[in-house]
Amino acid sequence: MAGKIVYSDFIYNNMKIWKILLLITTIILSIFFYIMLTFSHPYVDEIKASWLTNDEIAIKANATVINPNFFSIRITKLNYSLFLNDVEIAHGMNENVVLHPEKNNVGFQLILNYGNLQKWWASHIKNNEYSIVIVKYNAIANFLFFKKSKEIKEEYTTISTNFISKLSLYEPKPVNVSIYGKNTMLLIINKFESRWQYVDENITIINSTIQFYNPNEGDVKILNLTYDIFLNGIKMGNGSLKEVTIPPYGMKETFCLTYIYNEKIPEWFESHIRNGENTTYEIKSNAQILYDESIYLAEPLNIKGDFTTNFLNFELEKVL
Repeated sequence: MAGKIVYSDFIYNNMKIWKILLLITTIILSIFFYIMLTFSHPYVDEIKASWLTNDEIAIKANATVINPNFFSIRITKLNYSLFLNDVEIAHGMNENVVLHPEKNNVGFQLILNYGNLQKWWASHIKNNEYSIVIVKYNAIANFLFFKKSKEIKEEYTTISTNFISKLSLYEPKPVNVSIYGKNTMLLIINKFESRWQYVDENITIINSTIQFYNPNEGDVKILNLTYDIFLNGIKMGNGSLKEVTIPPYGMKETFCLTYIYNEKIPEWFESHIRNGENTTYEIKSNAQILYDESIYLAEPLNIKGDFTTNFLNFELEKVL
């Protein structure tokens, strides 16, 4: 009889232990599933970026990342890319980043992808000189024994330029030469107006309309006119004008094509960044002009100026 009581007590005690273990397991699983259900992805609250112009062009950035969870998260891998019009121009990666609850400062660096700059240039021109700046994050977060991944691609700011207007002339420009030691006006360029004609990754073609006025009583013939375009001292392209005759006191409008060497875009872009996102542009020309049976050398077109951009003007409240 005593043996039966001991055996019953053993069973009873074991059942009690199993109930306790089951209760503990239930509590742990409940906590686990609660964490699973309430897990929120971190997000970028603020980001500051600047150019690094050492041996390689890179972007140095520091982001304030908010972890809205009450527990820390380890980001095993964080890839980030900077896009202009869906063209990736810079990429970087971080590994094993621990995000504590609330605010975290995360530094990262993106290396410039020179190989995609010509593709971006073509997209920028085709989009009426407009680019959308996009940052893409691909994060893999570890918590407990599970991984959660998240990829977000968000628009941050926009860039608009008006480069084609820089290659235009809207005010009359006299073309003077020395005749018998006297400064003489052979022609007046009333306008030099440029517009994009064609662009792809390999070449850019600009179509320019040029209007001449002849203030003299005899014909003025332009035998040839060539010009080069420089950006930050880099020869980016050239153009030429076919032979044209302007009658006495008459106007003549014609056109010329300018070819931009797209393989020079990466070199120009690097100079632009190293120069504080500033570019000095210049058109230099040479012409042979026939007047009164004499040929004169002149520089009909001489346009110069500068323009700036701000690629890293981020305005952020975006999700990571």
